[in-house]
Amino acid sequence: MADHNALISGLGDHAAPVTRVKSTGWRTFLWTLTALPCGALASLLVSREATDWTQSGALLAGLQLMLAFVTGLLAIRNAFTISIAGRRGSGWRLFLPLLLVWLTTLGLSLGHQPAHIDSHDTQCFTFMVTVSVPMIALVILWLRQTRTLTPLRSLLCAGAGVACMAVTLLSFCHPVHLHPMDLLMHVAAFAVVVGATALAGWRWVKV
Repeated sequence: MADHNALISGLGDHAAPVTRVKSTGWRTFLWTLTALPCGALASLLVSREATDWTQSGALLAGLQLMLAFVTGLLAIRNAFTISIAGRRGSGWRLFLPLLLVWLTTLGLSLGHQPAHIDSHDTQCFTFMVTVSVPMIALVILWLRQTRTLTPLRSLLCAGAGVACMAVTLLSFCHPVHLHPMDLLMHVAAFAVVVGATALAGWRWVKV
């Protein structure tokens, strides 16, 4: 018993003070406030052209932008929540309605293309991957503050949030009308961003 007490006393002497982690909502806000400007700065590295919001279909494109942002925000918040032991994140019931509405607006955008579509300089896949790089680094840094017992789940959710934020930024430099090939490139870039987040962050966030 005396040896146990000595061990506990020794560990107590060398224990460092624990810093309380900020609330999930506050961490999400700070991440968004930091990540989106970094992503916007990264977009300067690729060719892009500003969206013409005077075209027909701009209202639908604006709705898609809002849905992408809200979905991304909730996914990032969910990633930060489930990274804390004992916390339960939001289930599929929260995200399913948003995704269904988002997919519906995308379908409507595909179905109402003008007869003539001007060429656009923005390369969707390259843009999304490029702007995601700093946001991936930041979300891994934020997750590392708490580490996680479920690294794959946390990172996949965080990667989906980053990909949604990349789509949000893309909305500011993309035609308001969507071409099927554009949608394919968006899906491919989304998958790459989610996978890259999981691979890059695994060793840094797991307990």
